[in-house]
Amino acid sequence: MMIGLKSILPLSRYIDFNVFKAMLFVGFAYYFGALIGIHQTITPEGIAILWPPNAILLAAFLIYPCRYLPFVAVAGIIAELIAAIPAFPVWSAIGFSLINILSVSLAAFLIRRKSGQDFNFDRLKNGAYFLFFAPFLSAALAGMFGAGIYLLLGRTDTSYLSLWQIWWFGDALAMLILTPLIVVLWRWIQAGLPHFKLHFLLEALLIWMAVIIIGYQSFSVESYEKAFLFFTPIWLVLLGVVAAIRLGVVGASATVTLITIFAVEHLMRGTHPIIVNTPQNAVWLTQEYLAIIAIVSVGLALLIQEIAEQRDVLEQHENALKAQNQFLEERVNERTIALKEVNQALQQANNLLAKSAATDELTGISNRRHFLSEVKRELHRLKLDGQTASAIMIDLDHFKLVNDNLGHEAGDMVLREIITPISTAIRPRDLFGRMGGEEFLVFLSGADHQMADIVAERIRKEIENLQVVYREQKVQITASFGVAEWDGHADLDELFYQADKALYHAKNRGRNQVFNLTETETNPDTKSVHEDHTELP
Repeated sequence: MMIGLKSILPLSRYIDFNVFKAMLFVGFAYYFGALIGIHQTITPEGIAILWPPNAILLAAFLIYPCRYLPFVAVAGIIAELIAAIPAFPVWSAIGFSLINILSVSLAAFLIRRKSGQDFNFDRLKNGAYFLFFAPFLSAALAGMFGAGIYLLLGRTDTSYLSLWQIWWFGDALAMLILTPLIVVLWRWIQAGLPHFKLHFLLEALLIWMAVIIIGYQSFSVESYEKAFLFFTPIWLVLLGVVAAIRLGVVGASATVTLITIFAVEHLMRGTHPIIVNTPQNAVWLTQEYLAIIAIVSVGLALLIQEIAEQRDVLEQHENALKAQNQFLEERVNERTIALKEVNQALQQANNLLAKSAATDELTGISNRRHFLSEVKRELHRLKLDGQTASAIMIDLDHFKLVNDNLGHEAGDMVLREIITPISTAIRPRDLFGRMGGEEFLVFLSGADHQMADIVAERIRKEIENLQVVYREQKVQITASFGVAEWDGHADLDELFYQADKALYHAKNRGRNQVFNLTETETNPDTKSVHEDHTELP
């Protein structure tokens, strides 16, 4: 069908076919709008209630791209001339067409300049620009020149101001009612027809049925005295408001158009419920009434739509902010967990370092530095509490022979093996450390020299009975012990000196025995524990 149209119409070969289609569409729409205006909106007294062609042309000027507009204007002029020449002289028809084109062009230029090239009734400010530049400004200016042409045509029965008002109100009312509906519907078609929900269609049907019933009854009576309370034009205003709230811009525009159809149809028949002295005043009051409904309904719909869009934007921003906050919280939690893990690892490393610094690498017990530090702290506490303590110095007998005969690996094994007998013989609160080589020291907190003797003898027996096997060879180990009791005043060095002195006596007396220096000094005739034990090779 499109190929046939292009081949039949030669003009389509010289301009863009889409532009040519726009010219045909607007031209036919303008012409039929003019026919409707002439035959359906002009009262028997010759008063135009509204003039649809300019509303159609303005909608086209707001919809099509700017490069289309000169061609659309030409189509409008041609349609205007075809419709006007049968009823008016050629010069007046040309004048009317130029006035209409220029007024619509001015309105479209100002509206698109302020609101943007892709105009739509989607913002309240766009509706305000449209209201001011089209119905108020351009229609009023066009009426000034149009009224002059009517006077030149000999319309002396009507004043210039009345002719101007008739033109202005007719143009403005058509723009208020038809242009928003056409633009919104066109934009919907461009975006793809939306799928209406069932409740929307039911609400629209109920509202329009109410408009039909109330409109028919309210515009059919001849005076307010004959109008029933629930069938007066004021209820149609409320229905327009309801349509704006529930149906949006397109629903409000359609509702206003439906109300206008009833008002115009009954005016054409000469009926109106408002008592006036002339038909002209009846038309003007009806125009004002319809203009109020259009402005209130469409304006309210625009306001509600803009508020809803702003609310959606705020919700989107809020959701985005929540998502961002959640993301940041997750990142913070991840960093916190990672930092916690790092701190734990660092703490473990510090603990390991501290333990390594305090532990003898070979035997796993306290090393000399850590042991002396702990004993010094414990002596300070015991001194404050007035308690006693004892020290046991331990030295393995002939340990050098183990290293010389079996090697240092065997010696290390022996040192590790004697740790368990010593650790099990003392209390958890007692201190145990390696002083170096094969020498060990036990600090018994709260124990006197007699208790220390018992503990030392228990350890000596455990070591003597210990069987160390190195590469299928048994190694017999014994140890010598020096016991000294703290007098409550001596310092750490003095206490260990006394224990070492006792150990020296134990070795000189044959090894593998316990020598209690404190008991010997107290009772010189007392023999050391296991004093007669023979020395092992």
